[in-house]
Amino acid sequence: MPDAAPGTDGTSDPQGHLVLVVGVGGLRPPEALRAVRGVTDRVSVLFVTAWADPAPLREMFKQEAVSDGEFLEVPDFDGAVDACVALHERLPVQGVVTYSEVLLLPHARIAHRLGLPGNSPESVAIAQSKASQRAAFAAHGVPSPRHAALRGEDDIPAAVEAIGLPAVFKPSLGAGSQNVRRVATVEELAEALHEARSVRGPFLQQDDTFLLEEAMAVEGSGESPYADYVSVESLLFEGRAEHVAVSDRLRLRHGYVEEGLVVPSRLDGTCAAAVVDCAERAIRAVGLTSGAVHTEVALTPQGPRVLEVNARAGGPTPPMLRIAADYPFAAEIARVALGLPPGPPPRFTGVAWFRFIPIPEGTWRIASQATAEETLHRFPELKQLSLRFRPGQTAERRNTQHLASFTVHGDTVDEARATAAAVEDFLAFTLEPVDPPDDGGPGR
Repeated sequence: MPDAAPGTDGTSDPQGHLVLVVGVGGLRPPEALRAVRGVTDRVSVLFVTAWADPAPLREMFKQEAVSDGEFLEVPDFDGAVDACVALHERLPVQGVVTYSEVLLLPHARIAHRLGLPGNSPESVAIAQSKASQRAAFAAHGVPSPRHAALRGEDDIPAAVEAIGLPAVFKPSLGAGSQNVRRVATVEELAEALHEARSVRGPFLQQDDTFLLEEAMAVEGSGESPYADYVSVESLLFEGRAEHVAVSDRLRLRHGYVEEGLVVPSRLDGTCAAAVVDCAERAIRAVGLTSGAVHTEVALTPQGPRVLEVNARAGGPTPPMLRIAADYPFAAEIARVALGLPPGPPPRFTGVAWFRFIPIPEGTWRIASQATAEETLHRFPELKQLSLRFRPGQTAERRNTQHLASFTVHGDTVDEARATAAAVEDFLAFTLEPVDPPDDGGPGR
């Protein structure tokens, strides 16, 4: 049984002690700290150091003189749970929050151990396993792609027989469409499985299961800038869902590499309602009850079909909702983590257009690109810009799939789209192919 935390006996403290779990992925740690500080001054930081140096955030924590909190550093998931339990004995904790996909498991374990608001470790495990999700969807009648599990090459014949080719290959545990690819032959499937098994992802836990799924026409077509799938952003409080926004997804032109999002959605009320209903059924099937949820839904002639459910906000959506609706999504997630009900839903006054610029297939040297400073100076509508590489560096789809990402604001969709195109042109990426070495491995 979890140990009940003081202050969680049915009442909620608006200045409760909140633990922020960071270290990899999600909102940048400074942005996450500012978001939770907007909800309570009683903040502790739990930094998992397996991926990054905690020093910059530690210095920010000291400079801002966060009251009644501690800055803790731990090497791994088990250390995170133990450190938070010990902290609770010194400074009783009323909530724990993370914005990172990778840190969802320790977050759930901490919440369960201390009796805090949060999803159960079991539901998070399902949310982080696409194979388990598919089983849950089937058990609850949630429409989703046909699939077969792969754990080794011996499973390939049966999977191909069940699903057919071409199909989509993807890891059961993964994020950001990493190692997701279309396969048209048995040989391509075997190659995809071999490559995916050799790649170490950001997760500390492992899952040796992969999926072969029916290929769905989600890439988009014609002159439309949009893909044929959307995302639903939801906020769960005590098991009830507030569906915050539906975001359109940008057309996929580089396989299944993500290319961007737009809020608010172009969908009419009837279509949006069907998508949201499908997302809510999927959320309930997975068993999530608390915090942010990001659900991806395919738009098919037969109706919405769920692609996946994630127990966190969609990567760029918290700042996008701030830009388009002045909605503090990250702060609302922190409120729910403290057991406080969310505020009113967003009211859109503009458009936020988020663009990923994919790395083309292959290995490339960045010959030239505009700087962030000159690009931000040129476009006042540009609200965020992240360049992944510097000129002279080598880019390939290993640690990241994108050359850059940015967000622009517009009063209308057409205005935002035009600005995004102008920003991309101004960045002027020049790529030179890197010849592979004699052994055929990737050039470096």
